[in-house]
Amino acid sequence: MTIKSETLLTLPLFSGLTPEENTRLLANSRMRNCEGGAFLFMHGDTIVNFYVVCRGIVQIFRATPDGHEVTSDLLIAGDSLNADEIITKQDTHNKNARAVDDVLLLEIPTSWMLENLSNFDHMASHLMATLSDRLHSAQIEAEHQSTMSATQIVACYLQRLCILYGFDPDGFELPYSKTLIASRLRIELETFSRALKNLRDEGIEVDGTHVSFTDTQKTSDFVCDQCSLSEECPAHIELHKTSQNITKYVA
Repeated sequence: MTIKSETLLTLPLFSGLTPEENTRLLANSRMRNCEGGAFLFMHGDTIVNFYVVCRGIVQIFRATPDGHEVTSDLLIAGDSLNADEIITKQDTHNKNARAVDDVLLLEIPTSWMLENLSNFDHMASHLMATLSDRLHSAQIEAEHQSTMSATQIVACYLQRLCILYGFDPDGFELPYSKTLIASRLRIELETFSRALKNLRDEGIEVDGTHVSFTDTQKTSDFVCDQCSLSEECPAHIELHKTSQNITKYVA
């Protein structure tokens, strides 16, 4: 499938390309449609392409020996699937990637990518920043797993989802299934369901797949006060700011 220049430039990774760089990248890339449920690649497959999500949601996961799936990430438009593998020059994929819904991917051959990445300053620096952000997120999640209850972990994730998608805190629909979210948070589905019920007392109401923040200050007190990095967290900053504005307006 042919890539349109304007489509490429809407992706953060490529937004800083010069016209010449844009033309070169277009000539060496292609688009790929994948139906929901299809594997994009599997653990152990030879790495052939660098992938960027243009539309849809991709699940990154590993399978345990007993057949369970452990989701490490859920990627949306603008995210790269295997930047870490490209930067470290791995030969095979160390994880599985599956389309959650219908997905549109940008594919760039790995051989071309490695030969030319140093010539695309913006793209190289953006990839490094992406890897840094993911490492930072992994550190936060590790802290939460050791210091927070399941209900706090779920509350934190719902706050981040709200800001990530630009949802209205007063009410939005979960973008993923509850099973997928539970896998992403590394908790059992039954534990996840119990946590959702407990959230009502902490400023979050969940009815089916509908989520609404009824008291963001109460949620912040319940979750963010327990996190050492809350002052750097975009979700905390945005939701707390909204809460302050509402209080100020009412007063």
